[in-house]
Amino acid sequence: MTIETYTIYPTKKYNRPPPPSRIVLHGLDLLSSPIHILNHRFYRPPTDTITNVIDKLKFSLAEALELYPPAAGTVRTDENGEVYIALDAENISGTPFLVEMRDTPFVGDSEDLSPRTVVLLPPLSSTLAVKVTQFSCGTIAVASSMHHQVADLCGFLDFLELWAQLARSEPIDLTKIPDDWSRTPGRFFPDLIKESSLPTSPPPPFTVLSVPQTEVSASLLVSSDVTRWKFTKNAMERLKLDFSPSIDSSDEYKSDLWISSGDALAALLCGVITRARENGKVTRVEGRSHLDSQTEIIAMAADGRERAPQRNMIDGQYFGNFNTLWSATISRSDLSSLTCEAASHVALAIRNTLKVQLSPEAIAHKISFFEDPQNNKPIGRITWSADIILTNWCRFDLQGPKLDFGWGKPFSATSGAGKIYPSGYCVMMQEKSSGDVLVLMTVEQEGAEFLKTDLLLNKYATMITIS
Repeated sequence: MTIETYTIYPTKKYNRPPPPSRIVLHGLDLLSSPIHILNHRFYRPPTDTITNVIDKLKFSLAEALELYPPAAGTVRTDENGEVYIALDAENISGTPFLVEMRDTPFVGDSEDLSPRTVVLLPPLSSTLAVKVTQFSCGTIAVASSMHHQVADLCGFLDFLELWAQLARSEPIDLTKIPDDWSRTPGRFFPDLIKESSLPTSPPPPFTVLSVPQTEVSASLLVSSDVTRWKFTKNAMERLKLDFSPSIDSSDEYKSDLWISSGDALAALLCGVITRARENGKVTRVEGRSHLDSQTEIIAMAADGRERAPQRNMIDGQYFGNFNTLWSATISRSDLSSLTCEAASHVALAIRNTLKVQLSPEAIAHKISFFEDPQNNKPIGRITWSADIILTNWCRFDLQGPKLDFGWGKPFSATSGAGKIYPSGYCVMMQEKSSGDVLVLMTVEQEGAEFLKTDLLLNKYATMITIS
């Protein structure tokens, strides 16, 4: 098996207005360390030759990089500690594009299909990296990696869908590409951003330190066991029904008791992790809630673009990170219980938290908090922690027709097959064609067997394995 490496540079075809030479990153971009978002997609064999397929992918990627300049830049930090995307000529170092031809058939996802397998990207890493693998059976894997401080999943998919559209030789709607690359999300919430001479109070789960944080939280460094689970569409329907609070048909407040299937799933997963930790007697390290609190903190990244009052932040109009992290403080006794009644309490608490913390007003307050110099200077003073961290990708179609590169849409998509994640972490994805939900879930090693045998989890889900 040999791997060929190419370097892709932006074309100069579209005569677009030149981007700024420097895009300063927003506090929401810097919520995460310099990690990367991975997407693996798997395609049936094309009718064209693999040489033509690879050439088409490379040429169309070069065009996509021209239309999305930040994807071709380099994340740097200046002498004042300001983090930015450098877009001057000397910082357009090219996108690595790897090609591997395997003499074995496709049997499933694996970590070595990724263009890069590190957890933290080294300084001056390329913003984007791609690896294309063809198996002996003809199946093609297209794996892509995006620097998370440059974009969140929503922005990453906007870029990937444009690349696929170019590969299909379809006309491009330039109005769906940002004409302003600045990281200024407040411009989409103009009437809700309030100027004040007083420090903006921290929204949950954030705190402001007196000095910048220089060490990673101990809770993020604990070794974890990674498992993957499948919830069928029918199982998701049963889960929502079982976890929905009891409602009297005549109750005038019944709308306040509604939960989504996502709320039910989040409640289940948080309960599973909590029980596994308790049964495995997992030590509470720095970054976790104190045992005496009788509560656990749940945090979830939630895309805020659709919450802009004028709905002018959607359809590719903001490229960056706009995951407005929310958090809920949940009763540990409810999380520890195996009853559906207790789980319904958790699901309803999650729903009520979402309604408050994802309102346009709350998001505008969060933007102001991150942009307040009294909070963000020097960089590194804003921090947060949680017992359980959730990422919900279910609203995104990760294997739909918009990701067809010219020979059919992918038959499968994953978030990569890595084995290194923080403990107490979940990623949820949905197959739109079947309605099935796939979940990656982690827990400390001491709780691993208890998680795998959790009665409530196994009532609704089956564990899946990867090679």
